[in-house]
Formats: sequence, C-alpha cells, structure tokens
Amino acid sequence: MTRLVVGLIVLALLGIGGCKRSEKSESAHAQHRQEEVAPPLPDRAEVEVPPERRQMLGVRTAVVERRALAREIRSVGIVDTDERRVRKIQTKISGWVEQLFVSFTGELVKAGTPILSIYSPELVASQREYLLALEAAPSDASDSSLLLDSARNRLLRFDLTLAQVRELGRTREVKRAITLHAPIGGFVISKPVYQGMYVTPEMELYTIADLDQVWIWADLTEEESSLVEPGMSAKIALSSRPGESFDAVVSYVSPVLDPATRTVRARFDARNPEGALKPGMYATVRLERPLGEVLALPEDAVIDTGERRTVFVEVEPGRYQPRDVGLGRRGGNYVEVIEGLEAGERVAVSAQFLLDSESRLRAPGGGPPIHEGH
Repeated sequence: MTRLVVGLIVLALLGIGGCKRSEKSESAHAQHRQEEVAPPLPDRAEVEVPPERRQMLGVRTAVVERRALAREIRSVGIVDTDERRVRKIQTKISGWVEQLFVSFTGELVKAGTPILSIYSPELVASQREYLLALEAAPSDASDSSLLLDSARNRLLRFDLTLAQVRELGRTREVKRAITLHAPIGGFVISKPVYQGMYVTPEMELYTIADLDQVWIWADLTEEESSLVEPGMSAKIALSSRPGESFDAVVSYVSPVLDPATRTVRARFDARNPEGALKPGMYATVRLERPLGEVLALPEDAVIDTGERRTVFVEVEPGRYQPRDVGLGRRGGNYVEVIEGLEAGERVAVSAQFLLDSESRLRAPGGGPPIHEGH
C-alpha cells in the first residue's frame, strides 16, 4: 500500500513537471512569434497593469481585424458656369443697334429668340447686289450664275439664313436691319451693348449661359487627388438648402499641382434644373472612395510622433507590449496596418500616453515620455 501511494505521488509530480514544461514551451513559442512580428523596442518596456488600476485609468482595447475601408473626402467648392454651355454673341457686320429685344443682364431667353436688330449700310448694299444679280441672271440658269452665287454667299456669310435670302428673292424688298437670334436658351450673364451703339465684328454683344448644368470646382490635397478619378459620384450640399443634396460626377482632375496652395483642382458636373446651384456660390463636395478589405486598427490606438507610430499590444490580460507599426491608408476612424500586427491581436485604444510614460520609465535608461509638454 505504501509503495502504491509513493508511486502515485511520483507520477503526479512528473505530470505537473511535464505540464509546467509544456506551459513554458508554449509561452516561449508565443513570445518568439511576437518577436518575429515585431522585435522589442530598445527605448520602451512592457507594462503590467493590475485589474483595479486598469479600471481606474480607463484602459480599453480593440481587436485588429480585416475590414472594408472607405475614404470619405470633403472639400469646399465654388459653383461655376459650364463653359461648354456658354455662347458669346457677335455680329459679322458693322452697324448701329436699332432695337434691343433683350435689354438687361440676367434675362432668361429661349433658343431662337430675337435679341437685337442692327442697321448696316454694308448689309443693305449686299442685298441690293443680290437683287441685281438675280434680275441679271437668265431665268433658266439662275443657279449656275457665278455672280448670283457670289451675292448669295455674301449674304449667308453675314448670318442671314437661307430662308431669309429666299424671302428677299421672293419679295424683292431690301431689309433695313438684320435681326440676331439667341443660339441657345439660358440666362444673359453679360450685355455690354446698348441701343443706338455702333458695333463692329470684334465686339461681344451678349454672353448667354445655359445653367441647367453647372460646374463645381474644388481643391484636393495631394493625398486626396490620388484617390479621385473622373466618373466617380459625389454629393453637393449648400448652406442655403439645409438637408438637401445634389448629385454630381467628377469630370476632370487637374494634371498639375498648384505650388502656392499645394492642392489639385477637380471639377464636378451637376444637373441644375431648378437653378438652386448659382454660379459664385460656395458648396460642400463630398465623395467616398472604397479602399477594399484590409487589416486595420482604430486610429485612436496609434501614438504618432511624426517619425514613428507606436501601439500597445495586450499580449496577456493586463500586460501591454509597445510595438512600432507600419501604417497605410486611412478610412473613417480606422487605418490600414502594413506591418507590425496580426489579425486577432488586441491593442489599447485609450490611456496609451499613460502606458507610454510607464513603458519609457521602465525601459533601460528611462527616457522622458513622448507626450511631455502636452
């Protein structure tokens, strides 16, 4: 009986010793794996915080895991006219403005609307030449007469329509003035012409802009410019229309950077059927760029000194290991992990500066905490 008891005790001791060796082996393996992920930092040491002190300091942790990141980009833009929907109206003859049918800046006109009439001695003379050529040409060869063709083409070059030329040939009545019509529908945004003014071909008489679609120009930072591409969707918001947003599309990203502001200009096209987006208005531009699924951690976990980025990894409950990490793109409140951490590890997201102070004090040499002076 005594021998049996002694044998059982020996077996138990051997089992305990084996368990301890196994636990030590597993602990050493885990420590070796952590060192492979990120080597120990020479100027910081691990920190152990008892449960009651963790509660008092408010130490919280979060899991490093793979998640879908999306970068939200916001910028202030200025509404502008769409240059492709702007027309400058000029005349191809010299003369005097007899009548203004569109008389003030800001007036809304439809395409084809008469806007002004001009009396031009040159145009009157050209009409008479056409009528003389028409009378001189043989009735059976009117289309082949070089003189008639030349007189007709001259009137057409003065912006008379073919219908007006035919009407002149039918009535044989010389028109005193030519009427110009709006080439597009829109708002008159410039009108330097007045009734009775003498005008010449190089003068701009009207500028008409179709505001059913407008541009919004916004400045992007260097980092943001690499994420924005033509074709991306965006939302436009106005302070004058709270709670509303307007759809827009990126139509252009400048290929050069402004050296004064270190920004890149981007243009957004937006439909504007109700006229809410008025040129000159400030607008908030917002768009989102998906970054894919990446390994990420909360931004709050990172202590960023500018030269290095450090986190505190909870290797065991209450034991925190300082570790330098490599970070990539940011999206929302998270940042991509490039190196230094693995999925499933937990990092401190609060009280990191207190942990950092303690870590530096316990390290060989005991340097000052990085947040000293804050």
